[in-house]
Parts: sequence; structure tokens; C-alpha cells
Amino acid sequence: MYKIYIGKIPVLLASKEEANQYKTGSLRDMVVPHVLKRRKKLRQIVDNLEKGTKSYDSILIISEDLAQLKEDFFTMYKIHRAGGGVVFNEKEEVLAIHRMGYWDLPKGKEEEGESIEQTAVREVQEETGVQTLNLGDFICDTYHTYKTKSGKRILKWSTWYKMTTTETLLTPQAEEDIDLAVWIPVEELKKKEPIYKNILDVLDQL
Repeated sequence: MYKIYIGKIPVLLASKEEANQYKTGSLRDMVVPHVLKRRKKLRQIVDNLEKGTKSYDSILIISEDLAQLKEDFFTMYKIHRAGGGVVFNEKEEVLAIHRMGYWDLPKGKEEEGESIEQTAVREVQEETGVQTLNLGDFICDTYHTYKTKSGKRILKWSTWYKMTTTETLLTPQAEEDIDLAVWIPVEELKKKEPIYKNILDVLDQL
């Protein structure tokens, strides 16, 4: 299953087997069967969500071939790969940032020639000032979409890793619109508002 956020609404791409195990939460959860290689219905769903519809809490798209459904959906976008870290200190607090009014975790776009693990470490270093990092286990992938000023659709695919450090001094990267970097307990961070839903998904995987 793949969960892609378009605005605040998750679009879930699922096989029939996965869909049978998924319980929709309310009548506002829309369930859509997908005809493979036919993207018209997918485009209609994306168009409505990008226009800001509030008719649904989630949209579950079901296919007999999940790999093909993923391809049909992802090819509507330009894919941007990113890496990020959930960094813990010796007190088991997590390193959070505040960027453009939202609580977030440090992450950023992959550069040419990097592995995604290298991207994740570099971005944490640049955005928070923490230089000595121990790379730990993979946590999860998250997906969200946005449009550029020219109207191009972007799907950001972020890969997250656990990290640890003994450093305590934090320097938020102002040129990336980060005005605050703090150590905070995980459960406290989950209660911060506003915070992106995909960030909550990452924290729920810890």
C-alpha cells in the first residue's frame, strides 16, 4: 500500500488483498476501483483534491495489480527524492524543526551522486547544525504532492532513517526558512500544531 498526501487528504493505493484488510473510518472515505493503464479517473481525483475539495477524509484506490497502479499514478508527476532523519539525543528526545509555520523533521532533496542515506545525513546536518550523526535503521517512506509556480505537479518521495547524536547545540538553517530547531519528546511533538500528517505517520512508526 502507498499513502500519498494531496493537501491534507491521503490517497491510498492498494491491492485487493490490502483493501480487504483496510477499514474505512467513515462515510467520507471514498473507495475507487482502478482500471489499469487508464489514468482519466486518477486525473479527476487529483484535480478535485488540488482544487481543495473537502468532501472526503481519504480516498482508497484499489487494483488487481498494485505495481501498475503505482506506475499509473506516479507517472502523472515529476518525482523528487528526499531523505530525512528522526534524530534522538541521549535523553531520547527527538530533533524537530519549525519551518514556514509548521512543525517538521529535517529532510531535503537528493543531490546527484548521493545515496539516499547520504542525503538524509547531509540534510539533517545542514538544517539543524548537528554534525556528528550515527545513522540507524530505515523507518519508512512518505509521499506528498505539490504544484510549482508554473503548474508542474511534483510528488515528493521522502525516505526516513533513525539517527542518534551526542551533540546538543542546534543551529536552524535560516536560508531554508527554518526559524527554530529544538529537542522535544516524541509524544509532545505529536501534539504540536500545525504539523504535517506525513510527519505524524513517521513518528507513529517509531
